Amino acid sequence: MSEAQAISKESLAAAPKIWRYVLQPNPAAAVAFVNRAPAQVAGEAVFTNRADGQVDVYYFL
Repeated sequence: MSEAQAISKESLAAAPKIWRYVLQPNPAAAVAFVNRAPAQVAGEAVFTNRADGQVDVYYFL
């Protein structure tokens, strides 16, 4: 198999990442959530604090 074919095959096998959302009860829970396997890296998670203390978490997976 040529290198181009191998790269193409790998590209097709990899599922595209999409943004997802979850609501966490507090900041500590939000941080623990994004650090679970597979841990998010820089730019793959966004947090928004709510007035009631809960945290909106948008993550890339």
